[in-house]
Amino acid sequence: MGVTLALTLTVLGSACVYLASPNQKWLTRALPGRPALVAGCLLLAAGVAAWIAVLQPLAGFFVALHVAMVCLFVFPYSAALRSFGRKNEHAE
Repeated sequence: MGVTLALTLTVLGSACVYLASPNQKWLTRALPGRPALVAGCLLLAAGVAAWIAVLQPLAGFFVALHVAMVCLFVFPYSAALRSFGRKNEHAE
């Protein structure tokens, strides 16, 4: 249960940070910058705290860091794949 909560908080925090970027491709307009970044940072901090509660402190910190890094790497590619799939639907 704790790992699921920690993973959810970290992924949601990373999504908020991604959606606050003007270069994001999930929404037609980016979320308002400051509130989304604050929400994302709070969710990421809660995710780090949850990982530390589930694991040892150093391991929890690095797991949270790696999960956020993977999310922020995958989110732009998932948006690109989604737009690629839409272009192929219109071509047929």
